[in-house]
Amino acid sequence: MTMLSEWPVNAQVIGLVRAGLAEEIERQEREDNEKGPEREPEARVRLVSVARPEDDELRALLDGWFREYAPMVRRVVARNVFRHDDEHLVDDLAQDVWVEAWQYLLRGNEVRKPHGLLALMARTRVCRHYQSARVRREAVADLQDYERAVDRLASWIGAAA
Repeated sequence: MTMLSEWPVNAQVIGLVRAGLAEEIERQEREDNEKGPEREPEARVRLVSVARPEDDELRALLDGWFREYAPMVRRVVARNVFRHDDEHLVDDLAQDVWVEAWQYLLRGNEVRKPHGLLALMARTRVCRHYQSARVRREAVADLQDYERAVDRLASWIGAAA
């Protein structure tokens, strides 16, 4: 049995594929530029207030926690983030902690030591962030570098041909 990847790849075939892909990309860009920007769909969202009277007490409780413990939550998150210079990530994760605390209160849970709960939530949120990033294998890609993308596609096609 002969594997496709064992067949010799003709350099001319790779050149033709590369040229064809580059031309197709340029054609699609010209068409997109001629069409102009797409119209945004009209928003037809009706806002409904679903606040319950008992939420006012929880809202006041969470507000007090935020005033007292917000710097501590941010410090815990910042201490556990690997890249300490990434202020936006620290802010995003700290905000997620407060959303999680709000949801925790809405579920009817009683909290005796809010500083311990918030510190635990902060550490857990940072851990979950890195676990999900590792699973997704996120990588930064320069989508404007067509030559590299075309070369990569041509090498994949050549390996499969």
